[in-house]
Amino acid sequence: MQKVSRKYVRLSEFQMKRLEELSEFDGLDLLEHVRRAMDTYLQAQKPMVNIPVADEIVAEIKDFSDDPKISRAMWVSGIVDRYEFSVLVLHEPSKTGLDKGRISKLSIWDPLIRINTNNFIDSCIVNYDRGWDVRPSKIAEPYYGKVKKLIDNYTAHKEN
Repeated sequence: MQKVSRKYVRLSEFQMKRLEELSEFDGLDLLEHVRRAMDTYLQAQKPMVNIPVADEIVAEIKDFSDDPKISRAMWVSGIVDRYEFSVLVLHEPSKTGLDKGRISKLSIWDPLIRINTNNFIDSCIVNYDRGWDVRPSKIAEPYYGKVKKLIDNYTAHKEN
């Protein structure tokens, strides 16, 4: 499910009166007209979204440790710009792994949102746990790509 950004727009009394008149005219519920007016307004807005450039994103591994429950699996954690990440890497590829590979779990989250909401999944911009819980959005895709590349390089280096 894609996250929805909500905006609050205050309608003037004139706009509300016009919507009430329209509702009386066509018999539709006033709230339906308000929803339609809001949708039209929001669609007309040009969002100022800056998609980060992968070359400008800084990612580094901060820690790694063996998983006590899974033989020869390891947890890798670190930062990617202002986000934190954690990845469970298996020794062998798995059919439930990301792209049928060795990554069993991969999470990228905003630590400030996690602290403020005390909810891990709501703070995630990406979450894969043997399947997608939160797929990377267009904005999160460069962070996800950077972490995936970092983990792939790290595990290839560890094998040699």
